[in-house]
Amino acid sequence: MEKRQRFLPVSFFLFSTLVVLFACPAIGAADDHHPVIPTTARTKRDAREHHRHNGRVKLFVFGDSYLDTGNFEPNNGSWLPPFGRTFPGVPSGRFSDGRVLTDYIADFLGIRTPIAYQQIRAGDDGGEQLKSGVNFAYGGTGVVSAISKGPVLGDQISQLGQMIRHRFYNQTDLNNSVALVAASGNDYKYATLKNVTALTRKLIKQQKTDLRRIHDELGIPKIAVLLMEPAGCLPHSAGPSAMHSSKCNEAHNAIVSNHNQLLKQAVHDLNNNNNKKNGGTFVILDLYQAFSNALEEHKNPLKPCVTLARGKWPCGLGNDNGGGVRVCKHPELAFFWDCNHPSQNGWNEVYLALQHSLYQLYDA
Repeated sequence: MEKRQRFLPVSFFLFSTLVVLFACPAIGAADDHHPVIPTTARTKRDAREHHRHNGRVKLFVFGDSYLDTGNFEPNNGSWLPPFGRTFPGVPSGRFSDGRVLTDYIADFLGIRTPIAYQQIRAGDDGGEQLKSGVNFAYGGTGVVSAISKGPVLGDQISQLGQMIRHRFYNQTDLNNSVALVAASGNDYKYATLKNVTALTRKLIKQQKTDLRRIHDELGIPKIAVLLMEPAGCLPHSAGPSAMHSSKCNEAHNAIVSNHNQLLKQAVHDLNNNNNKKNGGTFVILDLYQAFSNALEEHKNPLKPCVTLARGKWPCGLGNDNGGGVRVCKHPELAFFWDCNHPSQNGWNEVYLALQHSLYQLYDA
């Protein structure tokens, strides 16, 4: 009897899937790519000043909606309310109610959040807006495929390469820079249980090539590589039980665990090939463990703050014209903002769990 090919749920690993679609108000001219992080997220700044590179460090960001701070297509998704209601008070292109991981890591490095590539003003020749680096991450993209119109990981790397060729950045800039890389989740959207193993190997092979490009072609000396989060614990993946329990989809988490193990081995190989004496070029940031630790601290960790008002299933597409969206009273207490993305509070907790690994970015 022929076995049916089982598809993973369409929501699987959708870092950038929109939980809700909304009518867009006029977006204010807020300085949304230069946030000030709350003082609770600042720790041991004196120590990191001691380890700072000579000159102003720059951060170059590649990935998807977990890192996007304003590249996503305008008048859609993260540019619509209620995104941005905590910070900066209006939608800023972040898939959250406020700050995302990029903002917290930039603050750790002692710089302002890098400007989103799509927001670079024409005619800028490397002035003030580019001093902190550039964010190329685009919601809905992955390593080899995208569910949005945005560039995949390799294309984002090429965008920075083009800026370097046009002399927006010189070698000294690059010597004092750090790259932050997160991708893969959206590649799994249409994966089947039958082909997922082959897909994982394909993704790891391509991501290894892309990471090598960031170091060898672009000349960035330190590269932080995010492992995938426990995607089975995303509300969209966990299913209706997410509203009332902490039960994750362990089948999805098993796929992520395999992906992360292979990615760690790839990073290990890259570091061995570089033969660095004082710390590796590539630094692993364990998003899986950081999420898991943070979720353990919440009473109802998988319940998203933003849900659809109608029906038992809280995740999906809708709009607020019919009053179909609910926002929780206390986003500052929620871990998840919507069914795929953490809240500002969630990202702050994840950042604090990752902080000890970030100090490796200062190894000489």
